[in-house]
Amino acid sequence: MVQVGVRTPLRPDTMSFATGYLVAPRLVLTTGHVFRADAGPGGGPVTVRRPEAGGERVPATPVWHRRDATIDASLIEIAATSPWRPPESMRDLRTRPPQRWGQLIGVRPHPVTICGYPRMQKDAGRRLDEQLSGDIHPGSGRLAHRYEVLSAQPLPAFTPPRGAGVSGWSGFSGAALLCGDLLVGVVAQDRRAQVGSRLTATRTRDLLGDPVFCELVARHTGWAPVLEPVEPDHLLAPAACARDLCSPAMVLRADAEAVRFHGREKELRALLDWCRTDPDAFAVRVLAGPGGQGKTRLARQLITNLRQEGWVAAQLRVDLPDCPDGPGPDWSVLDTSSPFFLVVDYAETLPHLIRRLIEHQRTTRHRVRLLLISRAEGEWKTQPLGAGPDTRAILRTAPTLALKPLLPSRAGPTAHAVAFTAAARDLAKLLGHVAGLPQTDWRALAETVRPPKVPSHGHARSHSVLETQMAALVALLESGPAPVGRSPDQPVEELLLDHETRYWEGIAASPMFRLDDLRATTLRRAVAGAVLFGATTRTEALTVTRNVPGLPPTRATDVAEWLRTLYPPPPGHYWGSLHPDRVAEHHAVSHLADPDDGTLTALWPDATDDQRLRAVLVLSRAIGTLGDGSRPASDEAGHVLSALEAALKSAPPSLRFLRAATAAFPYPPPKPLAPLDLLLHYRLAAAYRKPAATDPAGNATAYALALNELAVRLRDLGRREDALTVIERAVVLERRLIRAHDNAEAERGLGTALYNWGQLLCEAGRYEEALTVAEEAVAVEQQCVRTDRSADESYLAQAHFRLSVVLQRLERYSEAEVASRAAVDGYLRLAQANRAYASSLARVLMDLGIMLEDDLGKDREGWAAFARGLEIQNRFGRLGTRDPLAGLR
Repeated sequence: MVQVGVRTPLRPDTMSFATGYLVAPRLVLTTGHVFRADAGPGGGPVTVRRPEAGGERVPATPVWHRRDATIDASLIEIAATSPWRPPESMRDLRTRPPQRWGQLIGVRPHPVTICGYPRMQKDAGRRLDEQLSGDIHPGSGRLAHRYEVLSAQPLPAFTPPRGAGVSGWSGFSGAALLCGDLLVGVVAQDRRAQVGSRLTATRTRDLLGDPVFCELVARHTGWAPVLEPVEPDHLLAPAACARDLCSPAMVLRADAEAVRFHGREKELRALLDWCRTDPDAFAVRVLAGPGGQGKTRLARQLITNLRQEGWVAAQLRVDLPDCPDGPGPDWSVLDTSSPFFLVVDYAETLPHLIRRLIEHQRTTRHRVRLLLISRAEGEWKTQPLGAGPDTRAILRTAPTLALKPLLPSRAGPTAHAVAFTAAARDLAKLLGHVAGLPQTDWRALAETVRPPKVPSHGHARSHSVLETQMAALVALLESGPAPVGRSPDQPVEELLLDHETRYWEGIAASPMFRLDDLRATTLRRAVAGAVLFGATTRTEALTVTRNVPGLPPTRATDVAEWLRTLYPPPPGHYWGSLHPDRVAEHHAVSHLADPDDGTLTALWPDATDDQRLRAVLVLSRAIGTLGDGSRPASDEAGHVLSALEAALKSAPPSLRFLRAATAAFPYPPPKPLAPLDLLLHYRLAAAYRKPAATDPAGNATAYALALNELAVRLRDLGRREDALTVIERAVVLERRLIRAHDNAEAERGLGTALYNWGQLLCEAGRYEEALTVAEEAVAVEQQCVRTDRSADESYLAQAHFRLSVVLQRLERYSEAEVASRAAVDGYLRLAQANRAYASSLARVLMDLGIMLEDDLGKDREGWAAFARGLEIQNRFGRLGTRDPLAGLR
């Protein structure tokens, strides 16, 4: 906060006075009317002073000025030759912008703090400061494009000089409106309220609409100003790129945006069209793909583009807790009449939070788009998890955009070289900002490095965006003044980790820690432990470090603090993490792939549920990518799975952990991950067995659902007989629950279990038994519909379809026709109410048409049904599953 003075040429003995706010070390934002209308910004000398820093007036020059119906503001540049000393908070422009900019997106009053130098605080020839606490009422002044601040705060007595016509708030103009860290406006006028205070303010959103204003701020700070929403700020990731580059690997973080966006223009256009033109007010999509394909970078570019079009666009913080039982955040802070776009990364780790978010937003009348990022679909997307039917349907039917490799397999050496060179040039611009790296001309080196002739880690992974960028970064580092030396078949992740290890060891050996007496292996294990388990509190961190193999207990505290220093933690966490994820996962697996390492088994017993969940997810992602390259993936995956199995046996996991872990896993899982997926579902079913016996009403349905999911996994792995045994147990359990408690939820579960049981019996060729089960499934669904008007009829339509399939296998075609027509009628009604069922309708129509023509000789009728189904399929898309869908309200 500063004082701005302007002398007018006609009256040099008088000075116009205003409050100003530093938005850069030498750039002050203040009011426009500090310059008198008759003189303008070039009329007289301007000075700036900071009373708390000596109070010396220094010369300044207005560089931008607007005073019109919308904006009353100026930017003043402090002379570079003046003895001005910027405040300490303004001296580091490399790692973060000096100021964040915000806007209110809702209509509810919001608290605001304003500090300035009003005339009412004039004392003995000097201006003292005043802090005003009040509320911005966004609904007031909106048509005039301004904010209005209302306050009932007691003020000092003030009697204006006779005839002066001044307000006690004179001089307060130009003061910054701060909502937390966000600057939302500058004071313009006092409306002289009869009670309390009422001030108007120029909005930041209007200031940032002026390109000259933005260019000046960017020139003085090195950061383009970005408008962020105020009310949900505590739920959102900061908009600015990450520039706290402590180590070489940090330049590869998606939020560093080191490499310019390119190559995903087609996907970007598709997502922009979805945001702009989809007729639904609320819509959800999933962005999926293996780690390193550029999902987060694409989402960040989409946010940037939409912000430029006037959308409120942001990304949810990735460290928010996913509480199965608690109420979760207050999502009303997201309510806005502006078009709103929200990204949720690592969606598989936040299944309950996502459902509550959708439940809140689904009834909006304004345009809202939700983009969920995950490596793959899974139970996190398809299972109820306590959500209502409408929310379940929205999430389950959300289309998935699967990111393919940026460079297709047919791309030749030229395309790879172009991508490599572009990445090297962009990365070189940031390497000079990495603390601890020897200084050299990285940009010149970028012109000399060449891509490897043979991708270091196999053909498939060479097309990954991250793979190309890692190769470019390693090439630069190896061509720089401190190479580590590389072997031809060394994975690029290991090379990057070798450079990262230098950073770890340098910080460890510093006078702050003096850990250079510890073995390098021990330090690497500690990093692996932090990658796997993380820590939100100091206590959790010490629990990890005290159990690291080979680490003396007396050094546990020092190592915990060392890990905290290596990678800055996000808000609410004690540790940050090694990035990018692929490098972190590689480091963790490299320890666990050693059967004699023991890190996981040592750390697991004392870890919290959340830490264990993190460890399982980190390892599952790593296992899921094994086999992409030339390493013996089966050996590595086997060792990691053995370590996990041993850990699970050493300390039986809780029900809460198992529910979260199975929900987060992709389905179907990658082949190397299938044994772990099966193990966790076995454990989940076993964990429900005792609670289901002691409290059937509360747990038996969940137990049956766990058995159902276990049976599906067993079938997928070819263990059909085991799957049949498990699904029969689920059916018996549901029947018993219905008899004892007349439980509607159990009826729904029984219908699902019968459907899967019948499918397994068909696959086993036991069609007569399958027919009995299919007929019971239809009867159960009919009973649900009869007794509950709100029951979902899609399950009945699906059961009719399954009955038709079984009857066709038994060559009872006349009966199959009746069941098939019942399925068609059901899906026709469903599709008329919800187009998500159109593809299912197409599937049953085409199946009916083939049967009529091939098996019943009704050629004309059969062709008509098939043609109608084909037309619907061409219009709405092919069904991605074998059977028509249900539960898509």
